[in-house]
Amino acid sequence: MNEEQRALLKNVPIENLIFGIGDVASATGVSQSQIRYWESKGYISSEVVKGSKNRKFSYKTVIKVQHIKVFLDDGYTLVGAAKQAQKRDEYFDTLRTFFESRFEGLEINDGEAEIDMGTFDPEPRKHLIAQRIDNKWQFKLIDPMN
Repeated sequence: MNEEQRALLKNVPIENLIFGIGDVASATGVSQSQIRYWESKGYISSEVVKGSKNRKFSYKTVIKVQHIKVFLDDGYTLVGAAKQAQKRDEYFDTLRTFFESRFEGLEINDGEAEIDMGTFDPEPRKHLIAQRIDNKWQFKLIDPMN
């Protein structure tokens, strides 16, 4: 991965982004009273900022609120929506950690993309490359030394 790619993909600490309850309500379309209720039931959580009584919510919680709302809009009960949102959060966390641990580089040219996923365990001198050509993904092994 070159320096430009490293700069573009520098880990932005989204865990440090916090929002007030009004911001969460505005961003998600969920009322503040619903957000308070969901928090009281343990479906979401907030943090208390030192010296303040105001609730502050993490970026991850904002996403979870949005997921719960989507599932409610799809007809789930609140309990079911919260379970589905939790499952989706686990999927995204798993994908994020997989990608962070395997990602070596990315090249995009004329709408085609190649993602270097690092060494291929059965053949450690080769890298596994995911290629997107005509919006279809395929894989290949390359020798990065050539």
